[in-house]
Amino acid sequence: MTLNKTLLSAVNFLIISVNLLAQNPPSLDQGVDPKNQSSKEQKKIKYLKAPYLSTSPKDLNDGIAVGQWNNPGVQEAAEAFLAEDKKSKYQNLDSLLIAKNGKLIFEMYNRRGRVNGPHYTMSVTKTMTSVCLARAIQLGLLSISDLDKPVIDFMPEIDRSKIQAGVESITLRDALFMKSGLRFSQKSTVLALERKYQKQAYFQKVFEATSPISQASKEYKYSGLDATMIMMIIDIKTGGQVQKWIEAEVTNKLGTVYCWNDKSNALPACGAGSNFTSRTLLKVAQSILDGGKLNGKPWLSPEYVQLIVDSKKGDGYFYYFHNRKKFSDDKINFISGIGAGGQYMSILPHNNIVLVATSHNKKAIGAPLKALEEHFIKLLIK
Repeated sequence: MTLNKTLLSAVNFLIISVNLLAQNPPSLDQGVDPKNQSSKEQKKIKYLKAPYLSTSPKDLNDGIAVGQWNNPGVQEAAEAFLAEDKKSKYQNLDSLLIAKNGKLIFEMYNRRGRVNGPHYTMSVTKTMTSVCLARAIQLGLLSISDLDKPVIDFMPEIDRSKIQAGVESITLRDALFMKSGLRFSQKSTVLALERKYQKQAYFQKVFEATSPISQASKEYKYSGLDATMIMMIIDIKTGGQVQKWIEAEVTNKLGTVYCWNDKSNALPACGAGSNFTSRTLLKVAQSILDGGKLNGKPWLSPEYVQLIVDSKKGDGYFYYFHNRKKFSDDKINFISGIGAGGQYMSILPHNNIVLVATSHNKKAIGAPLKALEEHFIKLLIK
């Protein structure tokens, strides 16, 4: 009797697996505009009736090379993962993608996950701002040497006679390391200014309202404001048309849809607020792993990309990428854009692996990593 139950369970799972592998990745319902998929709109997406999982992903002619992951133990790992995910062990996981050696070998969608549906990325938005900077440098709008120049040198409308002492010392690299030193007596100050002023007029008031800045005050402090400074400079270098430029030089080059709206200061939301498909994030991470190339062609500045992946920096947050050791007793170099609620665009440069996850978790930011570590990492790094 026990043997029959075991066989029946195995057969049932095989049928489920075949069904999952046979169908196309789930898409947004007909009539739903992918370009309008803000985080608010995503709440309207109905949960999938069943998860989609493939270890032989479909070639969607979207520039992503695909392969098969049929190594021993993969099927069992997928079965165990689905069982745990069904119990919401990893909370509300929407997608999980794995690429190795340049090929997508694992693709999973559940709940609100859709292959053509932009998902909110939270602080991965900061990472994508850095990617925009890498593209701007590649196009010659800025240079690597500009990273050590003062931010205000790129803002011609700033009245230097009115700004606080030390603002002139903030470089692009300071902002990219979250070490601008911008500090305010009240948390509401920046938001209030954002609602009233736009672009360089906004930063004029920010630079007037901050406390004086010194080298001692330039300690690491995670802030969306530093990323917004970088976007302000890109906007200036693109003639005040940064949204059109992002579409032309970033998302169109990626061949994707996205949703990245402006804040009231007339700049794209840089702390959090962008929405990208999981496959788009995979392409971006793979491009970084490939030295800045996209589909074999130069796309991002290779010098800037090298700064991102350089492990000699040690653990920390640099160029809006988290650098840390993870997995296998914290021995694997792990470079990631990470967003609240479980959003990951991760690169394991020494293992030639890219990991992407989206979730709509309440806190539980590390839940996707737990899923990867419990079921798949050991199989990937053998």
